[in-house]
Amino acid sequence: MRSDNEKPPSFLYSRTYLIILLFSLVLSLLISTRLPLSPGDYRTGDIAKETIRAPYDVTSAGGEQVVKKGEVIVREGQKIHQDDLSRLDALTKARTRGPGSLHYLYLFLIFFTSITIIHEFSRKNIKKYLLSDKDLVFGCGFTLLMVLLIKACLLVFERFAPDLGAQLFFAIPIIVFGMVVRIVLFSEAALVFSVILSVAVAFTLDNSITVFLYSLVGNLLAAFFSGRCENRATVLKAGLFTGLVMAFLAILTHRLAGLPLSDLPLKVGFILLGGVGSSFIALGILPVIEAVFGYTTDIKLLELANLEHPLLEEMMVRAPGTYHHSIIVGNLSRSAAESIGAHPILTRVASYYHDIGKLKMPRYFIENRPGTEDVHQNLSPSMSALIILSHVKEGVELAEKHRLGRKISEIIQQHHGTSLVTYFYSRAKEKEDPNLYSIEEKDFRYPGPTPQTKEAGIIMLADAVEAASRTLDDPTPKRIETLVQNIIENIFIDGQLDACELTLKDLHAIQKSFTSILIGIFHQRIEYPEGAANGGTHKKFPTVVEGGQKAAGKHNRRLAHLFKVAG
Repeated sequence: MRSDNEKPPSFLYSRTYLIILLFSLVLSLLISTRLPLSPGDYRTGDIAKETIRAPYDVTSAGGEQVVKKGEVIVREGQKIHQDDLSRLDALTKARTRGPGSLHYLYLFLIFFTSITIIHEFSRKNIKKYLLSDKDLVFGCGFTLLMVLLIKACLLVFERFAPDLGAQLFFAIPIIVFGMVVRIVLFSEAALVFSVILSVAVAFTLDNSITVFLYSLVGNLLAAFFSGRCENRATVLKAGLFTGLVMAFLAILTHRLAGLPLSDLPLKVGFILLGGVGSSFIALGILPVIEAVFGYTTDIKLLELANLEHPLLEEMMVRAPGTYHHSIIVGNLSRSAAESIGAHPILTRVASYYHDIGKLKMPRYFIENRPGTEDVHQNLSPSMSALIILSHVKEGVELAEKHRLGRKISEIIQQHHGTSLVTYFYSRAKEKEDPNLYSIEEKDFRYPGPTPQTKEAGIIMLADAVEAASRTLDDPTPKRIETLVQNIIENIFIDGQLDACELTLKDLHAIQKSFTSILIGIFHQRIEYPEGAANGGTHKKFPTVVEGGQKAAGKHNRRLAHLFKVAG
């Protein structure tokens, strides 16, 4: 929950309320609108060309009910009588007239008040419910699109299959909403928007509580099953599993209502069809959403994890040390994220790109320095620090240029926090002349901000640990453990982890994870015996005959001569 000091400016609240206001207006209009379709131009004595049902309750001008929803007015081939003509005329006028302005006003007030309350409650009481204006626009827009899709499907069913309208509703891919919102945003947003969509769908279908529960439970299940989307098959499984669970619930409600069993197989089949169809639709529209709104979904992260990405290939050629460092940081980060329940795919992929800013001037970073050359030797400590600090800004610009997404850009910006470039700050303090100038520590600190998420905090720790581990002369398990512990403690004491929600329990798990992987990286190997070079006298090698030794020696000399010529 945000503190009072972290509240956004009032004009941002006004913009949020404006979005909710416009959303409520359009949603109310969409639900209230009835298409002015005529049932046909009939006169007394004509033969009906098709069966005509009332799609809703029709009342006369005096408020008397003329036709009930679903009632057959005329059947195909039936002769039109005067009573039939009167009811058809009432249906035509009802379609044209619509529900009335007061009905629209009441619906708008209900939606605006309810959505505002739900949003404010979630914002203040659900810790992870952090919606930007872009997120809110996406959620509201996608909700409107789903309501429009449902109304269009109902119109098609009414026109071409009026007898199966009740069953065909379950074939509508409504659970695609929960999948997409969960993959694009987060589970808390999926919960809130699923409630709003379910209420809107219930109003669309005459306040049906069954429809409300079907939409709400289905979308929550879809969001649950698509939570960790590590591959495209996860989305397909989410649709199938949701369809199976909803089919089971449909069977229970069907029997509870005492409906005939003959309708049950068709309903179950349509539910399964809607679930699987939702998966394919989700896979189709996710790339469009990523391109239009600039989101970084798990599927997009899997694409960025490809080591043949242009940025990673360029890094491998121009900054091989940084490339290797980033791969190791990715392994450390993913293991740590799994140990504390963070996002392992995001941490691994963001680690690959966290130092892409070093591509601008790779030789100024020690891991890319050939031999013992020191390019900082002729630079002042302030200039050297400026080059080192700039790689964060350069990295953010490259991430935006290559459309890596907001999540990765933010981690690039935060992975050093506001930490101090200690080496060049110490050199500057050694050369400081108090009579001429003073060295300010803030000039040698990264601009920040500090890590705001667990994933960013993990990458900051992994980055520091991997770099420091290379300074160990004798990397024994105990020394590695002590090094990891000291680095995590120093970063924690410096206040770099204050905003990222990593607990002491999390830090302990991260420390164990880092230590385990680094011990594996710096494992000891036995020294292989040279045997033949010692005359074959080593106890693990049999003594060979003189002729064999001479032949082997000649063969080795020929190989050595060959390499010299090739060189």
